[in-house]
Amino acid sequence: MLIGLTCLSGKAFPQESSTPGIIESFERLLELHKDQFQKNKSRIQSNLKAVSNLSGYADVKLDPQYVKSIILHSDERFLKYAQQDECKFLSTLETNLLKTAEGNIDNILIEYKNKDGSTDSASMLKDDFFEQIYKRKCLNNREFSILFSEINAQKTIEGIKFSVPKNKAECSTIHNEWLANPFTPYLCRIQQVFKKPALKKQADYYRERIPLMQRVYLDNLCNSLSNPELFCSSYLKSDVWSKILNSELPDYKMSYKCQQMYNKKDKLTPMEMKNCASKLATENTFCETRGNQDFPSNFPLQNCSNISLALNKSKLISDYHDCPGNIDNEGLTNIHRIVNHFSPRTIVTSRDTCAGEANYTLAKLNLDVKHEAGWPLKVCYTNRIDNKEACVTYIPGSRADEPLSEDQVVARILYQQKGAPQKTTCRIVDSRTYNPARSEFKFGCFIVYSADLCTTLSCDKKVIWEEKVQQDIKFIGVPVFDYFPTSYLNERYAFTNLLDEVKGTQDRMIRNLTDVKFFLDKMPTGIIHGIGCAEDMIPEQFMRTAINQCHPMPFIVDGHVVKNNETWLVTRLAIDDVHTPRLLMWPNIFNAVSAYQELHPLNTWTLYGIRK
Repeated sequence: MLIGLTCLSGKAFPQESSTPGIIESFERLLELHKDQFQKNKSRIQSNLKAVSNLSGYADVKLDPQYVKSIILHSDERFLKYAQQDECKFLSTLETNLLKTAEGNIDNILIEYKNKDGSTDSASMLKDDFFEQIYKRKCLNNREFSILFSEINAQKTIEGIKFSVPKNKAECSTIHNEWLANPFTPYLCRIQQVFKKPALKKQADYYRERIPLMQRVYLDNLCNSLSNPELFCSSYLKSDVWSKILNSELPDYKMSYKCQQMYNKKDKLTPMEMKNCASKLATENTFCETRGNQDFPSNFPLQNCSNISLALNKSKLISDYHDCPGNIDNEGLTNIHRIVNHFSPRTIVTSRDTCAGEANYTLAKLNLDVKHEAGWPLKVCYTNRIDNKEACVTYIPGSRADEPLSEDQVVARILYQQKGAPQKTTCRIVDSRTYNPARSEFKFGCFIVYSADLCTTLSCDKKVIWEEKVQQDIKFIGVPVFDYFPTSYLNERYAFTNLLDEVKGTQDRMIRNLTDVKFFLDKMPTGIIHGIGCAEDMIPEQFMRTAINQCHPMPFIVDGHVVKNNETWLVTRLAIDDVHTPRLLMWPNIFNAVSAYQELHPLNTWTLYGIRK
């Protein structure tokens, strides 16, 4: 029993005189064919002889007009795969990748010979056809169908290697391997599910079970089965933006910049991300002025090309946006970034909360080891029982999941000391926003601050409850901390030692460029941090005007790249935008740390690799 696959070369259907010539439009050809197809289908289906078992028939093959319809209406991508051999044709037909004039295939039209040698035609339900045909040939296809059933697809895909090419020759080899792989049509059937809104429930099922990188890979593969150049173009681009689109790198390396490009706070659509990537890849100066709106940092930013080089090798986990320009201690920015690299937490970034998130990081670091001296911020009030002042620790900002957040602390004080309802909530507002004449401020609790007078670590506020200022409630304390120890007495509570104790990290001194490369290459999550004089790191912005002038600048190094045959270090100064690393050379880093060492109270070398 044979399926007439010679049709794919154009020999399986007759050359009728009514067939349109090449000078007629392709649209006319399709129109004529559709009419022929419908007439042929009606003729075959008018045959009342039901066929559900092929075992009694000889020379079974697909109807020529039916095959012609498949050729004219199927996507070239899948036809190229299907024409390789009979089993690949059948699997491509089975997985709905091939179409006829009617679109999706529900019935298979066949020709066969009766015992008397006469030729007859019949229509079979698709499921019946494959149930029969896989008993006779291409037996493995039946097994493949089971492997890629919904219940087994996740486990099957986990065992498949999705190779990412590193050069053109390797890419061509990988593409050919996919063309030869019998799993390919079953994978592309899943890829097609994501394209059809009517199959949303099924798409959600697969989306929960197939990682994003594999989904993106399948999309690229199935869209370019007939075009190896198209397949390779996505992987052979060296810019970081293309790698992010391919899910080779996390999308947060680009998404925060792109959200600002579209002026959106919500997650961007895949098309918006593609358009943004194209802009970042082609407009080099675009990145110099865009990307940190509402999140102040050093300005101007880096150009897109340098950012791409840096982010390609950057290891720092930064799925958030911070605001160095709103934080009055640069060490706090570095602390926030390092802690969230080794212990990432979900941070909902906004202009109003970005500085508070850095405070929260430092507060938890100190409070987790019960070092209240390192976090002296307190809300004080008059205890009505003994008429004495009492103080409780608080963390600035509003956090629903943190009992020590200032709004919850003040609400508890009002409930316990002022008779406020137990479910009282306090709203933190700027003095420019608070207006007692407006109805929304007539009732309830408000913590009012002046944005012009406040810093992230020091702020005079007043509590207003039911339109009355609570004179006895006040906020005291200013955190003072050492990044590296400045005396032997407070050595334990310097940030570097607190981090080791609370987060279980380990330090290693970095002395030269060889140390830098070895540490970053051998430690998967390892990064390097330190403090140096800004005048040596970025002299174009911080010029020395006096001997021994030094602006201490914390920084992070988390990668190295080769540019113009020289090694450059991927660096974020504490004043830089977290998504805009810069490239510095080792002499700049070394000279900066050396100059700072000369001024340090303990003559400490302040460049360390840190890993977990």
